Amino acid sequence: MAASLAELRAQRLELESAIEARQRELGPEHPDLATDLRDLGRLAHELNDHMDAMALLRRATALHTAAHGPEHPDVATDLNHLGLVFHDLGELAEAHLVLERALAIDEKVLGPDHRNVARDANNLAGVLRDQGDLYSARAALQWSLRVYNAELGAEHSTTRSVARNLALLG
Repeated sequence: MAASLAELRAQRLELESAIEARQRELGPEHPDLATDLRDLGRLAHELNDHMDAMALLRRATALHTAAHGPEHPDVATDLNHLGLVFHDLGELAEAHLVLERALAIDEKVLGPDHRNVARDANNLAGVLRDQGDLYSARAALQWSLRVYNAELGAEHSTTRSVARNLALLG
C-alpha cells in the first residue's frame, strides 16, 4: 500500500532533520550523507517536488562519485533515480542519457544478470517507449523480465509489473 501524502511529508521532515544533524556532525561533504540525500530526493520526487529532487540526487551523485569513483553501483542508483525525475519532467533525451549511464555502470560492475541491471533496463525501457523506440524498449523489457524471473520469480510484484509493461508494448 502506498504511503499517503501526509505520511510522505512526515517522512520527508524526519529525514531532513536527520540529515541536518548529520551534516552538523560530519560536515556537508561527508560521503555518509549521500544515501540519505538520495532517499530524500526520492521522497521529494514522490511528492512531485522535481526541482528539489533533482538537486538532492545530483548532490548524492557527487558525494558518491567523490567517495567511490564514477563506476560504482551507488552512483548508478543515484543516476537511475535522477533519470526517473527527468522522465517525469518530459526531458526524455536527458533521461535516456542518465538511465543509459546507470545501466552501463551496473552491467559493468555487477554483471548483466543482476537485479539492479534489470531495474535500470526497465526504467530505460519507459523512456525508449516514450521516445517511440518500441523495438529497443521491448528488448530492454525482455532483458529486465528475464533477470527478474531468475532473481525474484514469476509471481513477484516487480516481475509482474515488468511483464505488464512488456505486454502493453504489444
